[in-house]
Order: sequence, then structure tokens, then C-alpha cells
Amino acid sequence: MNVEVFLTGNTLTEDDAKGHTVIVIDVLRTSSTIVTALSHGARAVVPAADMAEAGKIAANLDQSSFLMGGERGGEKIEGYHLGNSPLEYTRERVAEKTLILNTTNGTAAIANARAAEHLVVGCFLNASRVVEFALEKGLDVAIVCAGWRNRIALEDTLCAGLLLHRLWGGREPEQASDSAHIAYTLYQHDGNDLFAALRRCNHAQRLQEQGLEEDVRYCAQVDLLPVLPYFEESRLVLWSPQESEAVEATDTPSARTRVV
Repeated sequence: MNVEVFLTGNTLTEDDAKGHTVIVIDVLRTSSTIVTALSHGARAVVPAADMAEAGKIAANLDQSSFLMGGERGGEKIEGYHLGNSPLEYTRERVAEKTLILNTTNGTAAIANARAAEHLVVGCFLNASRVVEFALEKGLDVAIVCAGWRNRIALEDTLCAGLLLHRLWGGREPEQASDSAHIAYTLYQHDGNDLFAALRRCNHAQRLQEQGLEEDVRYCAQVDLLPVLPYFEESRLVLWSPQESEAVEATDTPSARTRVV
């Protein structure tokens, strides 16, 4: 099983995704928000690449069945029900709701990976679950760091390094790519105190300036939520082995990406 790392979300091509298990990471905060929302009972999370797409999706749903969530520049989008803080996505707010999520970096990275054989969302909160899934599927893996506005984000690269550490069993293979080596080496250096490492990140500093340090602390927790957001039929749902086997028997990646 080969594992490649893409240090920004826009560098993944359709060919890179095809036939692969793709793991999209946006630690601060889209991945962490999606994992939290589904863990707290949301029916599904529909990632929208931009505000226009989010509006089109909302127009096709019953108004009482969904919530709009998202941010631009870290700030809640005007008119939306929720921002992009995972701490907002409590069971009381999101249980039994479909969430339409539109964020600066993370949802665009997910949209860019729709050609994957299997597309899942990962972060520190569900790291073990992601690794377990990738090893079980046995396909080549593409780890996609969403980054920040097409730039490398330390927190996403650090999380990719954690996933590599576990996928590789703690030993970096000689044939590892440069990007994988960067991520793995970063985790070896900073993995002992993730919160301290995240606090130094540019994006974490922006969040702290907005009074959102608790978001950073929350997102730095490893294996807090053993759930796996799995992309099918243009939405992220909790992965079920039985349901996924049925999908694989009757469906194709292209059929799993039709608009809701």
C-alpha cells in the first residue's frame, strides 16, 4: 500500500484520487467540525465548495430539515445558523439534522477529492478510526491536507504525520515521497505535545485572536471520537461496513457524487 501526502488541497488531481482511499484533513476546523457533528447525531454533512453551491443545495431541501454552517476568514457567514467551531455542533443543535457546510479551505478540499474510490474525513479526533479504515481497504492512500488558502498549514501536515506514523507502524519506508517525509518528520518532532504545536500554527493564532483558543485545544485531542465520516451521494455520513459493502457492490465513484 503506497501512501502519498498532498500538502495543500488544490494539488490533488482527479487522477491522484481515482482508485485511492483519500483522507481529507482540515484540523482547524472543518474536519473536526464534521467529525463532531456526526458524532452528535447529525444525519449527514453536505460539503459545499462555495456559498453559491451551498445555496443551491439548501433550495432543494425542506427548510426544517437542515442547518447552514460555515465561515469565511474564521468568521460565521452572515445568515447561517452556525459557524465552523466544532463546539457549536452540540447534540442539542444538530441531532437528526442535515448540515450544509461551507468553509474557506476544508469543504473545497473535499469537493476536489470526489473522484476517490473511498473518501473519508480525518483529524486528530478520529485518527485511529481513519487508519483502521485505510488499512482494511488496502488501497493506495492519498492524504490531502486542506491547508489555508492554497498554502501549507502546519496543523494539517502534523496530523498527516500522525496518520503516516500509524499506517507505517512507526517506521518510515525508504521510498517515502518528499511530502510524506516532511509530514512524518514533523510529527516525530512535535507529536508529544500537540496542543503546544498547534498553538504555534498561523491559523491557530488567528483563531486565538478571535477568542477561539478552546477550539484549538479541542481539535488537538487524539481519538476523542471514534467515528468515520464517509462520502457517498454527495454527503458525508457515518461509515457503516455493511452499508459500504452494499454500495461497493452496486455503485461507482461517479455515481456517488451526484448533487443532493
